[in-house]
Amino acid sequence: MNTVNSNIHNGGVAFESGNGLFLADLRGYSGTFRRDEAAGVTELLDGVFWFMNEAEDAIYCSDQTRGNRLCRLDRGSQAPEPLLDRPVYGLTRQGEWLYYIGENDRKLYRCLLNGRSEARVADDAVEAFVVEANRIYYATEQGIRSCGLDGGDRELVSEHAAVQLITLGERLVFADKKNQHLLTVLHPPTGQSSVYDDIAPNSLNSDGRYLYCANRLNESSIYRIDPDTGSRIRICGERADHLHVLRDMLYFCSRQEWYRMSLSGGQAVKVITLS
Repeated sequence: MNTVNSNIHNGGVAFESGNGLFLADLRGYSGTFRRDEAAGVTELLDGVFWFMNEAEDAIYCSDQTRGNRLCRLDRGSQAPEPLLDRPVYGLTRQGEWLYYIGENDRKLYRCLLNGRSEARVADDAVEAFVVEANRIYYATEQGIRSCGLDGGDRELVSEHAAVQLITLGERLVFADKKNQHLLTVLHPPTGQSSVYDDIAPNSLNSDGRYLYCANRLNESSIYRIDPDTGSRIRICGERADHLHVLRDMLYFCSRQEWYRMSLSGGQAVKVITLS
């Protein structure tokens, strides 16, 4: 499972690379913080970066300060370079391709890392999507569909109306808009699904084994769910959003400031102190 994909569906606003820890300022929207953990130094970069993805030489993102345009952030200069002249959402890198939803028409597109060869992948208005191996799963008003990486071989997977769509092995995990946004785990090969009637995620992520949810049914506090056994436990009482898994830590926003804690639970610690 690709945890970067799961982070993307929470905004992709917390990101870790060789250049440090990147955290978008979601309180003042003044820019994006880059923190060198070893040196204890934090700097503010020009641009509020959403949906951060990494390639060998750059970070790709949607920059809010540049009209949510697709941008390339060079590792050396760290200056955003716009690649497309229109807003994009849900940016996800897969190999040499970037996949995204066009904000103007809600259709799913892809282009090369240089911004060229743009093509539409899906004709439906797309709520959310996830790229897994050689398939794309995407949520529409008519249900969850899948297709090949070029948009071919389309099929209907389920009639569920999904938001917060992620994958966990062969399973699709989402909040079901038709069923009070309750957490739902679907196994497409068999069609079997499990519904958690006490959890409605406003943010959803996974470390490859457990699910992590900010549960709107309990003041958006954080729950960890084992989908194999169905057990769940509240691991943090803070009101949370934008859950991101980076290595063995869970990052989240609470009152528009960044915190982190162990994936197993415990005390959440503020990452950056804002004045």
